[in-house]
Amino acid sequence: MADAKGEKDWRSASSRRPSAFGGSRPDPEKLEPPSMSRSRIQIAGSYAPGVLMTWEGGKGICRSVPLANELRDLKPTTVTLIFENLRDFVTNWRDRTIKALPDTLPEFVLDTPFRDSRTGEARVERTDFQMTTPERVGYVPYPLLYRCGICGSTREFESIAEQARQPLPRKCHGHDARWTQVDVVYVHWSGDIEPLSPFNWNFDPQTGTTRQIRMCTCGSANFRLRNDAPVFSEWRYVCEGCGEMRPLKKANPHVLGHLQAQQNAGGRTFQWIEVNMLPVSYRANSAFYVQRTSFIVFEDSSVVELMTQQRSGELTAKLAQIHDIPFAEPTDEEISAKVKADPQHAGDWDDYSAFLDMAERADQGGRADKARRYRDDANEFRKAWFAKGIVERGRLGSPGVLRAIALREDWARRYDPIRLTVQHDAFVREHIEQAMARHAAVDVMNPDIALTDVVNDPERKSRYQAVTGSLLGHMGVERLVLVRGLPICEFSFGYTRVSANPIYKREHQGMTVDMPVRLKAFDALPIADNKRPIYVTQQLNEALYFKLDETRVLRWLDRNGIADVPPDHLGRAFIERYDDFGPFLETFKDREGTGGYPRTLPAYVYLLLHTLSHQMMHSLADTSGVDRDGIGEHIFPADLAFVIYRKGMTPDLGNISAMWRNQSHAFLRRALDPRTLRCGSGSLCDARGGACPACVMVSEVSCIASNLLLSRAVLKGGKGPEWEPRSAPNLVGFFDPSLA
Repeated sequence: MADAKGEKDWRSASSRRPSAFGGSRPDPEKLEPPSMSRSRIQIAGSYAPGVLMTWEGGKGICRSVPLANELRDLKPTTVTLIFENLRDFVTNWRDRTIKALPDTLPEFVLDTPFRDSRTGEARVERTDFQMTTPERVGYVPYPLLYRCGICGSTREFESIAEQARQPLPRKCHGHDARWTQVDVVYVHWSGDIEPLSPFNWNFDPQTGTTRQIRMCTCGSANFRLRNDAPVFSEWRYVCEGCGEMRPLKKANPHVLGHLQAQQNAGGRTFQWIEVNMLPVSYRANSAFYVQRTSFIVFEDSSVVELMTQQRSGELTAKLAQIHDIPFAEPTDEEISAKVKADPQHAGDWDDYSAFLDMAERADQGGRADKARRYRDDANEFRKAWFAKGIVERGRLGSPGVLRAIALREDWARRYDPIRLTVQHDAFVREHIEQAMARHAAVDVMNPDIALTDVVNDPERKSRYQAVTGSLLGHMGVERLVLVRGLPICEFSFGYTRVSANPIYKREHQGMTVDMPVRLKAFDALPIADNKRPIYVTQQLNEALYFKLDETRVLRWLDRNGIADVPPDHLGRAFIERYDDFGPFLETFKDREGTGGYPRTLPAYVYLLLHTLSHQMMHSLADTSGVDRDGIGEHIFPADLAFVIYRKGMTPDLGNISAMWRNQSHAFLRRALDPRTLRCGSGSLCDARGGACPACVMVSEVSCIASNLLLSRAVLKGGKGPEWEPRSAPNLVGFFDPSLA
């Protein structure tokens, strides 16, 4: 609905200037467009800036435009995670495009705010964007192209101001006009959108630019649009002067200019199907694909701070603590001697000791908050001594983990086990342990009255625990926790046209040509520095946290021929042996069965967790009513854990809690049912040892690993994944009773 807060309507006029016909007509001020209110998720998605939409009843087509509505109450850690995820998305978009089309110009891949103008590399700077709350969005009429329903004559305006100065005439060729907006537009994979037009663009070699001749060869500039045919390819523009007919063919001027200049300079010869825009209905999906991503919110800033090079020493100590790695820290006596020997910091030791003494006295007086602050102040001294090299932090008893810390800068962020293990540590602390204290999370083996009514009946509770424990034991799950309020942050930052993916395969006259799809930022906000909006939504959603039995996983790895399976500390071994999976898991894309990738511990642990995660997503969808596309996943491979969660930003009605109350054992049994471990499309997928949409795959927008590193055989047994040598033995499934 239009906003009614006293703002002037964009059509109102207060200034006057000569019109194109010599008269004086009102000219609108440059005002903020009218706005509409929708739900946050609608404005961040369906009504995001750049989309074409219409009002109920189909009266008028408009284009949504951004309004300044800054979101100020985001925590610093959340903002950092937003930009980390955005950089990761943009970098992956560029890398995927360049891998498929190495000669693509950088400006055809990423919009200006997403790339370095000199090098063409992916770049995201905080100063170019503004966090925006999706509470309202503006709208303006678009396209400004009208057709008379009586005779087919067309009128087009360059701007809303021009239309206000020169309204559509009441008469058209001697009859009462019946003007309607033309609901078909040109779109291009570069992200551009334009109204239909009979006037094409041509490259001028003299100026090196494109130009448009806006008239027919007979001198007429007026055309009729003949749109009776059922397909756009048969629509025609007809000149009102000479009757010449023109098809709906129009080059994208910017793409034509770049490609023609490149070709003239000795570059590759381009094809016209790379340049010509596509006529589509404004309602078509291909006219607009919003781009967004989501992540789990953490209060602990260490999940981002420890990932910097400057904090590598603290990261080493953190990994030692999490995975029980021997770590020889210097004693207080050694630290004291080093600090006092440094002339610039000799007095620091007394201040450090004073803070510890005050913390101890605060503890004795029952002032826990003050004690914590004093210890934090003391710890700042230690951090500074370690950072400046005054004191050696300590020696880690694992050369493999030290190697991983040194190499992780080049690893794909999404699969980095070091980053994920630090996140898991924060997840357990914040979203399980602290949440349990306020009844925001519950272990299903020790339920509360809100989760099941067996709590007040000892006999029924005993039966519930016996059945639940038995099912979890068969699955190899050590711990299952329902999180009632997992904070999820979802943000949208741009869009694409024609395709939602980096590569669009254009079919033309029996051939397929790959086109680079440009990732566009939303239009600039109407503020002084022209920042681009990022629409942020946050919500507490329900989730299920699974932690696998480490001894069961170790037995499974050993039975499947993984070399040098450690007797314990599997997480430490995972980090020590991890080699970068790469951003697109290229090693695991072999579909021909010719791969020679060996059975490694990191690949098989991730394969197991990822497949089991998908199995539980399917089971949750079947028993809760939540759509599969509305379930997200997060995998912590070094910790043998994963989370599946409801990722929507619509009101959370407690679907997962209700499912557990009513269908808990059916949910677990469904995951173990042999019928759900077989491929629903027949024996082909079973024989190949992989996965397909009829079994454990989910849509790529829901899958954290693009449906790769996935095989039902890791659960039920059978032929190994296709990226292994064909001679590899069949797998023993994780659900095999002999492993229990």
